[in-house]
Amino acid sequence: MANSAGGFTWTPSAGRRKGLPTIGAVQPPSYSPQPSSKVHDVIVIGAGYAGLIAARDLATQGKTTLLLEARDRLGGRTWNATINGFNYEMGGTWVHWHMPHIYREISYYGLHNDFIVTQNPGSKEDYFTATTGSKQRNMSHEEEATIAGRVLRKFCNVDGEDLRHSWKYPFATDQSQKLMAQCDKLSCKDRLEEIRDQLSPEELSILESQLLQMGGSSLEKIGLLGVLLWWSLGSHTPTGLNDIALHTRLRSGQSELHRRIFEHAKSSGNLSYSFQTPVHRLEDADDIVTVTSRDGQVWKAKSVICTIPLNVLPSIDFGPPLPADKLEAIQHKSVNRCNKVHVDLNGPDYLSWTSLGTPGKGLVSAFGDHLTNASNSHLVCFGPDPDTPLGISLDDTESIKSAVTHLLPKDKQEEVIINRIVSHDWNDDEFANGTWCFMEPEATTKYLLALQRPHGNILFASADWSDGWRGWIDGAVQSGTTVAKTVILQKGYPTHAASVEGKVG
Repeated sequence: MANSAGGFTWTPSAGRRKGLPTIGAVQPPSYSPQPSSKVHDVIVIGAGYAGLIAARDLATQGKTTLLLEARDRLGGRTWNATINGFNYEMGGTWVHWHMPHIYREISYYGLHNDFIVTQNPGSKEDYFTATTGSKQRNMSHEEEATIAGRVLRKFCNVDGEDLRHSWKYPFATDQSQKLMAQCDKLSCKDRLEEIRDQLSPEELSILESQLLQMGGSSLEKIGLLGVLLWWSLGSHTPTGLNDIALHTRLRSGQSELHRRIFEHAKSSGNLSYSFQTPVHRLEDADDIVTVTSRDGQVWKAKSVICTIPLNVLPSIDFGPPLPADKLEAIQHKSVNRCNKVHVDLNGPDYLSWTSLGTPGKGLVSAFGDHLTNASNSHLVCFGPDPDTPLGISLDDTESIKSAVTHLLPKDKQEEVIINRIVSHDWNDDEFANGTWCFMEPEATTKYLLALQRPHGNILFASADWSDGWRGWIDGAVQSGTTVAKTVILQKGYPTHAASVEGKVG
């Protein structure tokens, strides 16, 4: 198994080391069954889920497809490292059968029996710890679900009906437009002020922790509409979002699914690729798009599908220039710059433990997610933007340890031993500049359609501007599928080209 340059791990004995082993690393980094001078049918930029799905759909339909990726691996903002046989998900993690687009891929590639549940009962510390400033309270997980669900429902019930009638179908963007536009003017802080006097200090802390985990920024920057979308995706119920979106993941890791999609596309004989190839310029002229990399390589195609994340798009030079509304959209960016950190505690005691708390010391949530192969407790932790007062830099190992310890039960903090820290600093990653997309107030109403709109023969696919599970793996798959189909229909490619199924197991 090769190492990717991304991510880092820390242990007491070895200290901090950059780079992590993953089956997603691609070696050799480039391959082409087509002449280098060929005008491809399509160039796909980015090998995250949106790019992989688009490249697979096009290549297996007989289209000569070139996949360009800036990193040395598959997956974009979703990938797993494997350390001592245990899979650490660096980015997007949780998938579920209520996420229709990604579940189709999981089932298609034979991973439908590969689900494991994140939150497992039965360990010694089998409870929830709520930290409110300097105060703490331990409670059962049943109480946790009740209080966390109750405050989230209160926050999201902007119409008195839990949005059950005004946002019946969360994949549609044209429902109750007046209400949605009104809500989009508000930040999470604005909404919180409307209900603050209805919450106890503990309830307020638990709600703030949930919102900071969702949006990864200060509350005044996190748009309310994004939270309402997630509430609707959770079936308008207090624990629905948690039951779907923090419940199940793939035992074999996201990179295993990436590999299966990638190998399927390769088996068509129509896929060329070049990794470690950041793109600099896209120029659309005379019905041909020219793509130029940072190191001066040039490729041509009839169409380009650009899956570069919203916060990275300003680094690309477009010719002709993007229209004003699209330029304005990418300048506003996603506000989510959260930290996700894996922490292994010595021993199995914290398998079932969970925690939420503000203001915290850089992390606002932690929860047990299986045991490592050495039977140590594996925690997944989240914290907001490191540049906000509640955030921390992932360069500071001592701050990470202090932040985790602060969320632990006070009577256990002295005895807990941290064996390993694993993370990927997405905010310091030039090809991400943040984590999953969360829009600021008014940005969804103003910019979503502009972000989705093609620019001549350049089309855009990303979870960042998808409908439905925006910012999630499912949104990326949906966007890649939709744009690949659009390219085929727009270009009028022959429908008699053989579809190559290839090896999918």
